[in-house]
Amino acid sequence: MFNPRLRYGVTAWVVLSCAYVAGTACAADVAEAVFHARDTPNTRENETPQMRAIVDHVTWEPADFEVRCTATPGLRYDALVRFDSPMPSGKRWVDRVAMRWYAARGGDGEAVQAPAVLMVHTLQPQMKISDQLAQAFAKRGLHTFVLLLPGYGERWEGRGIFPGVTALVQGRQAVADCLRARDAIAVLPNIKPGPIALQGTSLGGFVAATVAGIETSFDPVVLLISGGDCYGALVNGKHDAIFLHRELIRRGYAGQKLKELLEPVEPLRVAHRLDPARTWLISARDDITIPQSSSDALAEAIGLDDEHRLWLNTNHYTTLVMLPGLSQRMADIILDEQDDAHEAIGKGNATSKDAN
Repeated sequence: MFNPRLRYGVTAWVVLSCAYVAGTACAADVAEAVFHARDTPNTRENETPQMRAIVDHVTWEPADFEVRCTATPGLRYDALVRFDSPMPSGKRWVDRVAMRWYAARGGDGEAVQAPAVLMVHTLQPQMKISDQLAQAFAKRGLHTFVLLLPGYGERWEGRGIFPGVTALVQGRQAVADCLRARDAIAVLPNIKPGPIALQGTSLGGFVAATVAGIETSFDPVVLLISGGDCYGALVNGKHDAIFLHRELIRRGYAGQKLKELLEPVEPLRVAHRLDPARTWLISARDDITIPQSSSDALAEAIGLDDEHRLWLNTNHYTTLVMLPGLSQRMADIILDEQDDAHEAIGKGNATSKDAN
């Protein structure tokens, strides 16, 4: 899957222009670079016809596609990376995938060759948590790409439409976009050849876990305050879960129709395909937005041991105060520098599952 080459003989102008986009030296009048990529799916053998149908529903015939990088001077991220969704909805803005690139830099401030991580954000339209995590990851030496789910940011459908509803209505597209994002990232300059990590938070964790169950090459996979059983989490969860559930009902999605809508982003259908040795789930003990039954279901389906199931003494929202420590621990995991995956995050705020 991983390919260090820039496909189809990318010209020196393109290399220089994307170097500018990522924050390295280049003429200031160059604002966009275009790269050519190709889908290189790497799905494992499917053991049943049912599993084959699940995988086929969110995959497509591999094709060539363009990757465009645009500089974003003055913003917290360095560039906006765009490519066409492999599962178009017919809505122009939604079908143009966007990723925010936070570049890894050396001591001189220049972009450097480094590993990459793909992040999938939370339900909140402002995406503040992902922004903070991405900045921290970049400082630790990771090229970090926050994929905007359908309906968010540059993919917003417009006034009166809640982005979270769009993301779930276009759930099949969301999963496919993440799958294609891996190949989009791989053709960009300064991306170190090798595995691309995958990180998802809250809603983004449901999507990321599903993606990792389809595509075997993301490594490692780090999930934060997330779980499985989308339907149960929506029906039984509090706060944001209640709001999203009400919005979906207002759009006509309830009962069996809601269950069917959520199927493309339901990780429990594919969670057994994740590598439990390379997957981490970080949960909040007092989370009532995504109940413990949801996170337990995902951990059990993956087969996580206590070293890969971390616990925070927080709830869904007070986890925010832990972001500095969390970002460092997750970066350690991604960079494979951790001595012990269940080491406390902060001083005594995270424990193994047995330490109740």
